[in-house]
Amino acid sequence: MAKEDARIPAEIGCLDTENLRVTLISTVGAHCDVWQTAGYHFMREKNRAFEMVIKRHTLSCNALDIKIYRRDYGMLKKELHDIIPEAIFVHTRIDGQENMLVLAQAFTPWFNLANPAIADDAIPLMAKLHKARLQLGLFIQTAKEIRRTHQKVIDLYGLDNLVLDKNKEVRYLDSFEVFFHEDLLHIIDDPCEDLREKIDVSVTRLAYLEYLLDKANEMAATFS
Repeated sequence: MAKEDARIPAEIGCLDTENLRVTLISTVGAHCDVWQTAGYHFMREKNRAFEMVIKRHTLSCNALDIKIYRRDYGMLKKELHDIIPEAIFVHTRIDGQENMLVLAQAFTPWFNLANPAIADDAIPLMAKLHKARLQLGLFIQTAKEIRRTHQKVIDLYGLDNLVLDKNKEVRYLDSFEVFFHEDLLHIIDDPCEDLREKIDVSVTRLAYLEYLLDKANEMAATFS
């Protein structure tokens, strides 16, 4: 879906979109388009070019929404450290409407970790990657603890949310709605099936990640 040397088709209050050349990465995320630039210069640092991902929220987003997005992302960043990219949540105007933009540290997805269909490839790969196994263990432990204490399920439903990057390190690349709120299934009289499906898929994929890590650790032990 990548479209190189494009322009973000919107007027964004905090970006010079007319002169900013970007590559379209994705339009299939939850309410967002994702773009990447390898050479953006901030006004105060004209001698440095920043490679970053630009995520444009495609629905209206008010100050309270942004506060929740930022809070949830900050919770993951605090617990998962460099697994979570550095990101800035910007309250701005897009095409004249109050909205949000995320400017995030860019990582190139290389291998989708949360896809059970490729377990036969993932297990021997992870068996060779000691640091990635430690990172995955931290991710699993954190996801289970947050679900237990906050009834929030980390979004593993999205495409390529949890990946190995090109340096073979674990990265979680989602920014918007990083949690599904499981308590809504019990609070709301008639919760939508879409929410239930997303939670069920995310929980199933988390269980798969535990299986993947166990098998990779077993295989790694045979190497030593």
